[in-house]
Amino acid sequence: MTWLDACREEIQRRGLDPELGEVLRAFGGDHAPGPAELDAPLDRPQLAARSAEVLGREVDAGQAAMFARRLGAVADLLAASPTPSARLLRVGLFRRAEQILGEEPPRALRIRALVDFVWSQAVLLERDLSGLPSLEELAGSLELQDVARGLQHGRIEGPSREGPLHLNVLRARRPRLLTLDARPETDLVRLAARHGAPAAISGGFFLYSEPDIAPPSQRTDPVGLLVTGGEVLGPPVFRRAAILQDASGELSIERVGMRGVSLTVGAERLRVGAGARCVHRGQAREVQLGVGERGLAIVGARVVGLASDPGAWLEVPLAGFVLVAGAGPAHEVGAEVRYELPGPVLAAAMAGGPLLIGEDPLDLAAEDFSGSAPPLTFSQDETFDRNLLPRLGLGLTASGELIALAVDGRNLERALGLTLRSTARVLQALGCVRALNLDGGSSKRMVVGGRIVDLSTTEVVAGEASAEHVRPVHSAILFLPLP
Repeated sequence: MTWLDACREEIQRRGLDPELGEVLRAFGGDHAPGPAELDAPLDRPQLAARSAEVLGREVDAGQAAMFARRLGAVADLLAASPTPSARLLRVGLFRRAEQILGEEPPRALRIRALVDFVWSQAVLLERDLSGLPSLEELAGSLELQDVARGLQHGRIEGPSREGPLHLNVLRARRPRLLTLDARPETDLVRLAARHGAPAAISGGFFLYSEPDIAPPSQRTDPVGLLVTGGEVLGPPVFRRAAILQDASGELSIERVGMRGVSLTVGAERLRVGAGARCVHRGQAREVQLGVGERGLAIVGARVVGLASDPGAWLEVPLAGFVLVAGAGPAHEVGAEVRYELPGPVLAAAMAGGPLLIGEDPLDLAAEDFSGSAPPLTFSQDETFDRNLLPRLGLGLTASGELIALAVDGRNLERALGLTLRSTARVLQALGCVRALNLDGGSSKRMVVGGRIVDLSTTEVVAGEASAEHVRPVHSAILFLPLP
């Protein structure tokens, strides 16, 4: 008898939702170590303290403390609920957290995902929301106000069948975008003001809690395709959905990868798919060279490793790749790498993923969210898109308008958050025919008219959100004024 067996018996005895049993299986399946007694003491202060200490060995102290605070906040919310489901979820939260803390890394990302997952299920179980408006009905009631020429903002909020919602919407007609690495500014309000942008949103994924960030990479480095002012600052290492704007101003949302990309290293020019292949972390951690092959490990604009002997192994950088090519000139570590993308010249581009609306949407494997590719919260997801989280989506309508959707979450009374599928439903209801996901969670941010319009979603709260804990923005998409 395990605690999971005891929970199953309690679910059956009380006639609770059978889905609760599947929720409790997440993050360990039927392997359920720990006391089997459902009334065994659950020491919340001790667990939070141990979480901060253990996770502090993997991530910085600030992150570890934040994850421990979230764990404690969800434990407290469950303890305050009188429902039988909340009692079992609290047991599951403690037991799974203790299990993860006793296992091998990565633990920080799993604790974060566990807390979000249990929170997501706790706020919906035993609630009858069937009589409330659907996402589509609420989206249809959206009223927009002019912000600048060609730019409008509105808000969708209130109770729904998905729980309480707080969504901010930007609608732009043929906007000029500036996609950029937001560092060192990191304050989206000041960044927008500096560029004279009437609106801005946070951008794509960046390195954050991955356990093996090694130089020259560093925490907060953008992941994947980034084009700023026509310059390729980040190559499309992973084939992921991206927002693209060409030199003529045309917008598109496409999956973009390394195939067809030309690289110039010194005086040598190589093209992926024509005598050279690219290996990233979604495929392997190391590459072994064959006879007549050489390998260049590349991160961003620099060569960080070399190998040319048959049978030699070359480590694949976390947010970079290994370029395997035939015989050619010798290069040096530190050599500069320049990129040229196939197709029309791009003025702006930023990768996110996965595709929310389009061909084969929500196909994580098709977008290289696999293996140890960053972010691990997607590549090693254990929740199967059942988490209600803060989200950020970007979509295009049939007429070419750009829709930005900021979904708030982690707020029991005002905003539970949405799954990826539900985010796609809202964007579709707003008229989008193609859409992609951008980085959400605590990173989600929207600025309109010089002020932040979305709620802070760093902490789990049961009332008003606080601006005390707000994560800096590390990449951004600015909506520039029309000429």
